[in-house]
Amino acid sequence: MTQKAIIVRTGPEGHDGLEELNIELERGWSVAEVSPMGGAETSADAPTHAALVILERRDPDRATPAAAVAALESIGEESEEVVEQVVEEAEEVVEDNGTNPFEE
Repeated sequence: MTQKAIIVRTGPEGHDGLEELNIELERGWSVAEVSPMGGAETSADAPTHAALVILERRDPDRATPAAAVAALESIGEESEEVVEQVVEEAEEVVEDNGTNPFEE
């Protein structure tokens, strides 16, 4: 699992980090934890609020055991269908035992 941190700040001057957070959420990241932060001072006289947002995402390269089993079952079913199809087509094409290559 991969994690990253983003600081989101809001105040009278607008938002900082909110657009980045939304982009990461659209990319498949999810919020693991949010912690309020103190001391988010700016040049504005009005209060400013900030939070540390921890995002996490499972590595797409690391399959879960359930996903691996499902993939193997799917491959097994497909391979059985292919074998059955080849056997059926072979029976249609072969007319003799093939011992005399010059006979028609």
